Amino acid sequence: MCLPPIRGRADELQVIGARIAAVAHGRGGVLVIEGPPGIGKSRLLTESSSLAEQAGVRALFGEAFEHQQTVPFFPLFMATLRADPPVGDAEALRRLGTSTDLGYWVVRDLQAAIFATASRTPLAIFLEDIHWADNATLLALRSLAARRRDAPVLWVLTTRTNVGGLAVRETLAALRGNDATFLRLPPMTPAAVSDTVRDVVRANADVSLLSLADKARGNPFLLTELLQGLHEEGRLDVSGGCAVVTGDVLPQRLTHTMQQRLDQLSTAATQVVRVAAVLPDRFTVRLLAAMLERRPAALVSAVDEAVRADLFIEDGDQMRFRHDLLREATRQSLPQSLRRAMERQSATAMLDIGAPAEAVATQLARSAEVGDRAAIVALREAAQAVANEDPCSAADLSNRALELLPSQDPGRGRLVAETIVLLNRATRYEEALRLAETTVPGSVAPEEEAEIRLLLRTAITDTATRHIEENRRALRLPNLSDVTRARHRSWLAYNLTMYGQRGHDSTAADEAAAAAADTGDPESSILSGVARAYLDCAGGYAGRALRRVEELQVLTGECEVTTQNLAACHLANLLAVVGRLEDAAAVIASGTAKSQKEHDGMALHIWALMAGLMQVAAGRLSVGRNITEHLPKPEPTGTTLVSAMRMFTLAEVAARTDDRNLLTAMLSEARDACSSGAPTVRRGAARVLGLAAWRRNAVGEAVRWLDGDFSLLTTPFLPMVLDHLTLTARVASSTGDAGLRARLADAIDALEGERPGVALFGAVARRARGILERDAEVLVAAAGLLRSSERPLLYAGAAEDAGVELSRARRNAEAVDQLNAAFDTYSECGASADARRVGRTLRRLGVTRRVVTHPHARTGWDSLTVSELAVVELIAEGATNRCVAQHLHLSPHTVKTHLRNAFAKLGITSRTQLTQLMRRADERQQLGSDDPTMRRMTCTAAAVR
Repeated sequence: MCLPPIRGRADELQVIGARIAAVAHGRGGVLVIEGPPGIGKSRLLTESSSLAEQAGVRALFGEAFEHQQTVPFFPLFMATLRADPPVGDAEALRRLGTSTDLGYWVVRDLQAAIFATASRTPLAIFLEDIHWADNATLLALRSLAARRRDAPVLWVLTTRTNVGGLAVRETLAALRGNDATFLRLPPMTPAAVSDTVRDVVRANADVSLLSLADKARGNPFLLTELLQGLHEEGRLDVSGGCAVVTGDVLPQRLTHTMQQRLDQLSTAATQVVRVAAVLPDRFTVRLLAAMLERRPAALVSAVDEAVRADLFIEDGDQMRFRHDLLREATRQSLPQSLRRAMERQSATAMLDIGAPAEAVATQLARSAEVGDRAAIVALREAAQAVANEDPCSAADLSNRALELLPSQDPGRGRLVAETIVLLNRATRYEEALRLAETTVPGSVAPEEEAEIRLLLRTAITDTATRHIEENRRALRLPNLSDVTRARHRSWLAYNLTMYGQRGHDSTAADEAAAAAADTGDPESSILSGVARAYLDCAGGYAGRALRRVEELQVLTGECEVTTQNLAACHLANLLAVVGRLEDAAAVIASGTAKSQKEHDGMALHIWALMAGLMQVAAGRLSVGRNITEHLPKPEPTGTTLVSAMRMFTLAEVAARTDDRNLLTAMLSEARDACSSGAPTVRRGAARVLGLAAWRRNAVGEAVRWLDGDFSLLTTPFLPMVLDHLTLTARVASSTGDAGLRARLADAIDALEGERPGVALFGAVARRARGILERDAEVLVAAAGLLRSSERPLLYAGAAEDAGVELSRARRNAEAVDQLNAAFDTYSECGASADARRVGRTLRRLGVTRRVVTHPHARTGWDSLTVSELAVVELIAEGATNRCVAQHLHLSPHTVKTHLRNAFAKLGITSRTQLTQLMRRADERQQLGSDDPTMRRMTCTAAAVR
């Protein structure tokens, strides 16, 4: 372990360097460096001394000590008379001891000696810790530092903030009045902390080490003590250029450091500090007084002493330790049994003075023991209170309550269910699954087991098959309440429609609707209603389906948040299906805002997926890609409907923009999904593979993928089904495949079967019929109907089909009009592959149209998405993944994914490298760089915030 270079003090060193340069040229002055203990004043003084020597300025050094306050002029004599050679005559000063006005003559002679020496060589006189200086020295400083500014003498003084008596305060005020320069040292920035850690351990710091280092709150001394203590205890593991810390307990070195600071306090102040260490991070003096069983007024001197010792600071109307490390070190100095007892006592005291349950929760989580009923109740109440603000913390509190609950407690099942909900909302899916697996079956009552099975599976992590298995297993349990049984029936009907295998869906939906009606349960009514709506939609009755789901929205206020989101999500989807994309976008925006407010990571994932799908349907391909591509990719891919929807969306974008790398990745996922997914997933994957084959003119392969034994209109009905319908029409028309034509004819009949029908469905049906029959007039009419729709890519495709048929009929002028409209629309949507295809057709008609593309950057700042930029900016400032997740309303897993992607694009592997890159970017921005990439990075990051 070696002394690291000074970090994070570039601005201060620049000021000091300017003052030293000035004294080297004959201009003196006073510089006061102030700050709390350990902030780096001494280190800065050492650096300043080196700068002085480099500039040809003679450096003199003195220091005040608390135990030397009875010795007049001690720090001044130390700096001058003990210098080599001395400044001043020590023997003459001793003779002044008989003088009745010692102070006057000492100051006069010292001043003369200092100025005489400075006339030969400029001087920099460094006096450390003047808050401990004797009164004679303080009086002398006012005189010495205030006179002869034209003399080449620079006084550099250090002092602790808000420490020292009246004489110290008057001296500093006098110096300030005489134009002294004051430098107040702030805490080190997160970037400087990261650099310091790397300097000391000679490796990049892992998150575990940086998290521990954050507790120093930018205090260099505490940070160095922490690192040295970890090194002494052999708890730093450096491997592959990365340093990882073992355990999260502070090293004993810090405990000893804190004990030394406590030894300098009075008995009363020491007691206050020790008790405060077991309180919440932020505490009131009222709580502190309650713990000490004293009146708040009796703590005035002790609290003031702790503040002056820089252990406590005010934080609004509360107090806290200045540094988390000091608090933790004080806690660790207490015997564990005593610490737990005091923490439990503090929780009781907080409840007694009316603190909210969530404020008491941390204390209870630390100190309560199994069977502590009051703690369990308070933790559960706290979990529910903070659930909408911080599901992750709520899940931790609920988990802790579960740990305290005896294993055979009859209420265990209900608490497990509460905890699973919170874990899923916090996107901690694996923990939720492990909790359920260790709780059921057999360890709880059937009713509670059924309730847990309702909550266990999520759309993000589990397939419809697993959901269906859970519902059927629960329905076999005995003695279920009517409501619980109705809910499982409704979930079963819903999951069967998501599974996509027609047959039993209709019967299950009818049974679920009957059970919902019998019980009057809103959740059952919503789920069974959504299932019936999708069955309507698959039969061509999209208008009826939408009305059904719209009517269900009035019931959502009586349901828990998952069902509310589900109902809104399917409303948005069906609005998009019928072509009301703006209305769908409004529902998605509202749902996203609500989930952001509630910090519901699981819901945010679903809403983002829906938003990406809507953007692509609306022809905003790049926006849809940006939203969708950087969502966490579930493993294994393509097995759940959620992961398949991601694949469907990105495959559509890749095919239309001719992004071959993205398309290759999506085709790989599609092949996997074809072998392992549910019917609805397999059908969607087959359409992706058929689309890719059609795009490369492999018509026979396209037929093989599209020629299945399934209906073209299936559950769940997504907006892209209409795109796939027209793809099938093109393949069937090109090949004359009888099977495809028959299935397409059934789908066309279904789309036109509802009266009054959905305009978009009628237009798509007419286009499909025009493609099959190669009827230019029908296709022109279909294009006209689609022109006013909110589906520009469907319109462009219809115009392209019309243009092709018109050109076949040698109606070239009309064909060019349609093809130009298709080309323009494709280009506006960024569908460059489609525009090029139309361009080739136009060239055969003698019209040249060129596609102007702006290639998507693969690496560097310009390749980062808006979300990735927001994440890396906060990470570079020193925020942890969890803090970033809370700030941006993302799940920790999403933050980790964004960070991994950003590191890969920027060609870096650590947060330290990221900080350096950001610093260089900031420097270029400050220098007025015209680099458009830098402007994009700065502006985009600002927009996100």
